[in-house]
Amino acid sequence: MEVPPTIGRYRVERFLGQGAFATVWLAHDDDLSAPVAVKVLAAHWADHRRIRRRFTQEARMIRRADSPHVVQVHDIGALPDGRPFFVMGYADLGTLRDRLAAGPVPWAQAVEQVLQVAAGVAALHENGIVHRDLKPANILLRSLPGGGERLLVADLGIAGELAQTSGLTVGGGTPGYMAPEQLRPGSSPDERADVYGLAAVAHHLLTGGPPGRTGEALSGAVGEVVARGLADDREERWPDVRSFAAALAGAARGEAAGQVGRTVGGTPTRWRVRRGLARAGWRAPVALALGVAAVAGGVALALVRDGQDYGRWLRPGADVPGQYRAAIVEAGTWCAGVPGLSPALIAAMLKAESGFDRDLTDITTGEYGIARWSPHVLAGYLPPNYTRSPLAGAMDPEVAIPAMGRFLCRFAPQMRDVPGDPALNLAGLYRSSADTVRRAGGVPPRWREHAARVGLYLRAYLPLPGTRSLPDGPSGFQTMIKIGTSWEDAEKPYFAQHGTVVVHRP
Repeated sequence: MEVPPTIGRYRVERFLGQGAFATVWLAHDDDLSAPVAVKVLAAHWADHRRIRRRFTQEARMIRRADSPHVVQVHDIGALPDGRPFFVMGYADLGTLRDRLAAGPVPWAQAVEQVLQVAAGVAALHENGIVHRDLKPANILLRSLPGGGERLLVADLGIAGELAQTSGLTVGGGTPGYMAPEQLRPGSSPDERADVYGLAAVAHHLLTGGPPGRTGEALSGAVGEVVARGLADDREERWPDVRSFAAALAGAARGEAAGQVGRTVGGTPTRWRVRRGLARAGWRAPVALALGVAAVAGGVALALVRDGQDYGRWLRPGADVPGQYRAAIVEAGTWCAGVPGLSPALIAAMLKAESGFDRDLTDITTGEYGIARWSPHVLAGYLPPNYTRSPLAGAMDPEVAIPAMGRFLCRFAPQMRDVPGDPALNLAGLYRSSADTVRRAGGVPPRWREHAARVGLYLRAYLPLPGTRSLPDGPSGFQTMIKIGTSWEDAEKPYFAQHGTVVVHRP
């Protein structure tokens, strides 16, 4: 195939793929110095006006579904012969079909990938778009700058519509992933057709093959969730993608809590389920599929330039990532007159909760992101201008960190007469509840080691110089850090670096 030198203003590098109605090229946007994928209507359809119009509609549909898990369209144009093209972000890791052909996918990663796809499909449905052709070949993978990867839904079922428009007898889906009703003449597939397609993709990821072909049978709670998604009668399926994703995440969390994880076709690997360690390859997008009602879109953070002096709130040289400091300051100063609340406390809590890992996911507890929020809890503390809900971005640090401040400001007044260190009481409140802290007369026993860790980080982040020790507190508080605990041994070099002395009292 002859490679065109340019498509519009984009310099073509190589051919990527071809379907019945279009070709896709890897090109380079010299103005932005970035690779892009350019999709061009095939030459033999250039004279078909209706097909050209339907092809262009796909670009508009993708653009309307503003989600990080739907491939994004950046530009649209036409060649001199009238054929339309549109420009998309380049998925440098290929397709999910390529990934599956390369070998088995770890069980935990498989569930996480299904939930990423679910987040993209949910965004389509919220914009009135039914994909109708979900399959591994239509799911792209793109690497992230900080490591990891993101799954993107692509090819919004337009090929089937183009086939019908052109009078061809091409089916509106792919066997093995296509809902039964799509095979019936005159049928009108709705969102439940995508529930079937997503369940089929889940079956493939979790067993090594699509339903009815290759792969082992799914069992347990996860198997029941997927089986319902594959019901022949759409009335018996999950009513929408959100409910399917929430049920799948819940079932996987239940299995992870007391079972050994599986690797499809490989060696079993044990889940690490202890709080703070249960990452097991999971990433934050799991949270995006759990039905968060209000998410990112137009948040007004107290944005501060990178060169801002944070010495007023945080100790210079502290290991608080620069990109989060504005949000941390906002959270720690959201309300006035709250004993213990400060940007240093917010930073210390984030360090203890996640180590500033924005992609942390603990499926055993249903907590996600840098602040280890549970989606249904986070929704209550988002800024009032969060009016959009594309199931994307709710766990981003820029959202979750300010929500911590709103949460603490709401419940801190109930802590005023609780004995002990006010800051650590807030850390205990964040892990439990105001009533639990009040009944315990301070940090509940279950969370005392965690609160002590927050206290140590707090003293490393406070802007005041000098050596600090743990504060006096209620009876027994001083014994909650024990010499020789694994985390304390591991952190000794860290605290020494920041001039903090760990004091052990008998």
